[in-house]
Amino acid sequence: MAVKPYRETFNDGFLSYGHKQTQRSATGKRIGEAFTEEGKLAFKEMSCRDQDYHMAGIMGASLDRKVKTLYPPSFRTINKNKLKVVIDNIEYDVITVDSDGMYLYFYLQEVGAINE
Repeated sequence: MAVKPYRETFNDGFLSYGHKQTQRSATGKRIGEAFTEEGKLAFKEMSCRDQDYHMAGIMGASLDRKVKTLYPPSFRTINKNKLKVVIDNIEYDVITVDSDGMYLYFYLQEVGAINE
């Protein structure tokens, strides 16, 4: 008898991922940064373990949120640690991203509310 594979649901919301782009005035002076969205992923909220907080502390960051998403094929070629993530208009820095081949685990540090 074949066992059906477990299909996980990602219904805690959507995260937007992308990079920060420097904005400049007409004279070339730097006037700020804007978030440039490159895509969205459905996510599932994960609980943080003691070793997750410890790992973030070693990297000089504070762990505010841990989320799990499916691993899109386009992510195989990009540096996931350089991404910015926005969830519910709150911006997060990506501390690190773990993968098990099928899922991505984003460890996030809150930066603050995004200005649009």
